[in-house]
Amino acid sequence: MTQAVANRYVTALADVVTEPGSALTPERTLEQLEAFGDVLAKSPELDGVLRSPAVSPREKRELVSAIGQRLGMDRVVRNFLCVVVDQRRIGHFNLLLDGFRTWLDRLRNRVKIEVRAACRLGDGHRASLERQFERLTGMQVRPTYVVDPGLLGGMSVQIGSILYDGSLRKSLGSLASSLASGDI
Repeated sequence: MTQAVANRYVTALADVVTEPGSALTPERTLEQLEAFGDVLAKSPELDGVLRSPAVSPREKRELVSAIGQRLGMDRVVRNFLCVVVDQRRIGHFNLLLDGFRTWLDRLRNRVKIEVRAACRLGDGHRASLERQFERLTGMQVRPTYVVDPGLLGGMSVQIGSILYDGSLRKSLGSLASSLASGDI
């Protein structure tokens, strides 16, 4: 499934949950999708059943509906998941989930950033970094932090396709290039 196809599913779900009078908020929709994603990730058997051509679409819908009811999912989310299963797209569930997160981020003027650092950053450092990137982007940031010992020191921050690389590995690479070219 391409991102364009995933976006059509996300847009359809977003249209339903943002309709005037909808009792389901986009945030609650995301929580319910994440809950289903957790169940799917923890149960390879469920994933196998939902992907299997040997199991009828009706049985798959009944299974998804039963799981959704146990999780307290809204009917709209259960129906969405049934459509995904019917169209044999459940193998791309994480792409759909990420697409919905991205849509919600745009709706709420947020941007996802991924911070990679050589060691765990303290709370104060994290807060300062988040404030800097909120000023830079003009948006609220939704950060994820990854410890990457391969960086040696420093950090890199990825926002969409833009990489801010302040890692020691990058600095050493630049120094090596300069030494090799005789620019120093």
